[in-house]
Amino acid sequence: MASWKGKTRGGLLGYKIFVFILKNLGLRAAYLLLVFVSFYFVLFAPTSTKAIYSFFRKRLKKGRLPSAWAVYRTYFSFGQALIDRTAVLAGQNHKFTYYFDGIEHLQTIAEEGNGGVLISCHGGNWSMAGSMLEDSVGDHARVNIVMLEAEHQKIKAFLDRIQVKQAANIIGIGDDFSHIIKMGTALRNGEILCMHGDRFLPGAETVVVDFFGEKAHLPAGPFQLITRMKVPYTIVFAFKETVSHYHFYSTPPFKDSTSVQDAAQYFATSVEEKIRLYPYQWYNFYDFWAVPDTPTQTSSRRKRNNTKKKQASNG
Repeated sequence: MASWKGKTRGGLLGYKIFVFILKNLGLRAAYLLLVFVSFYFVLFAPTSTKAIYSFFRKRLKKGRLPSAWAVYRTYFSFGQALIDRTAVLAGQNHKFTYYFDGIEHLQTIAEEGNGGVLISCHGGNWSMAGSMLEDSVGDHARVNIVMLEAEHQKIKAFLDRIQVKQAANIIGIGDDFSHIIKMGTALRNGEILCMHGDRFLPGAETVVVDFFGEKAHLPAGPFQLITRMKVPYTIVFAFKETVSHYHFYSTPPFKDSTSVQDAAQYFATSVEEKIRLYPYQWYNFYDFWAVPDTPTQTSSRRKRNNTKKKQASNG
């Protein structure tokens, strides 16, 4: 079973510490702490350390020593991503430069005015990509970021404390499913939705794709939304290339498909291509290829199928 439980690392205190360092000592001083923090996680986070090592050994076919070194490099890269994210949330976008590759795809979707979805993965730095969305498409369409409600509240508390306003509208994913209505309304209004497409909570419906030479499960929800609403979607990435420079990518829009499988496979193929280019910036620290304990069907669909089976047997 995939071991992600819907929780992300990092608390309000951690944000505050890094903001203090960033403001008083600079970006490189914040990175210096990672030399020790990364080594700590190599030793005392055995589950994620094993997952990272396995990814480099089994999927990327690296040797034992390169795979072991890759564990440290991945933790260090992840720490940089969190620090950069904190800097952006604290209003320090000016500390970074960007190269935009495919930004015209975002602008086309926004200008068409029919709504669209931007999907990313837990690789690179999604927050860095999100920091430029308002500047790129904000004049043509409202931008909505979909995230777990708990994560939204944590970020909101941090922004309130440092008196910085969140630019994009947030749609929080909660237990009452009200986010589904909000997402559908946003698309019907011609707005843009931004979300991740590579993690799912236990019990969620999934779709199976080919990923790094083996079958993997992705959340079905984002791709069902795209096909049901008949809106285009593009996959966006922001990968760190130097201390202060990011490369932003946007794929050609995926349009006019009624197949959830095709939409999900397009995502998986695009993500694999980029992770092979930036292997140390892949941040799913669990067995991504494990088969979920629950069936890939939703509970409501299973009930309908069970009902049909009973009716057939009674007939």
